[in-house]
Amino acid sequence: MPESLKQVSVLHLPVHLCRDYLSWLRSRLENGQTTHIVTLNSEMAMLAERTPQLTQVIKQAELVIPDGAGVIFYLRLRRHQQQRCPGIELAASLLEHIGQVPSFPIVFYGGAPGVAQKAAYYWENRSPNLNITAYHGYLSPSEEEQLKDFLQTTQPRVIFVGLGVPRQEYWIAQHRHLCPQAIWIGVGGSFDIWGGVKSRAPMWLRENHLEWLYRLYQEPWRWRRMLVLPQFALRAFVK
Repeated sequence: MPESLKQVSVLHLPVHLCRDYLSWLRSRLENGQTTHIVTLNSEMAMLAERTPQLTQVIKQAELVIPDGAGVIFYLRLRRHQQQRCPGIELAASLLEHIGQVPSFPIVFYGGAPGVAQKAAYYWENRSPNLNITAYHGYLSPSEEEQLKDFLQTTQPRVIFVGLGVPRQEYWIAQHRHLCPQAIWIGVGGSFDIWGGVKSRAPMWLRENHLEWLYRLYQEPWRWRRMLVLPQFALRAFVK
């Protein structure tokens, strides 16, 4: 019996606490229960404060995990001893689980042309049982209609969407009815990591909650977006 989720609030957004998210997801997968997974970090939480549409999507998701170090900081201030759950690691654990036996179709959607395909090759080489169909994130309107037709016809059980925040969350909310038994997860830049386009932060940075700093080093154009991090930290003390 999988552990049940405990729901708490971070800036009026739901966050679900659990010691073993993978076991909870495995149960949902086996029972064909639709699930939208949101990987919440400080930047997304602050964006949601200014964007009612994103707030609504997050509140409707079946699983909101504490992806960012800032969210964990917020929770620790309120005596919740939850460990951080990076979305890329939960997605990888799910793929490893599915790859143990001949599996159902999986879809990767997002990233620059060729990147999702490289990510699919990476996972299929690691787990030959995986059956992944990849689409890049720059589809024309007619190509996106073909993707929707593929989803509806094939009924993949797990769909990874890497379109960036908040586009991926909106896209999932709008299209999840096409595969009513699927697990949908917004994976941000995970395809870039799996496809070898970018590297993840060294372990010592991850363990010290500084993965955001390494990402800023790789993508310096993010500095304006990172300005919300001290704002979130201040809110953590006063809310």
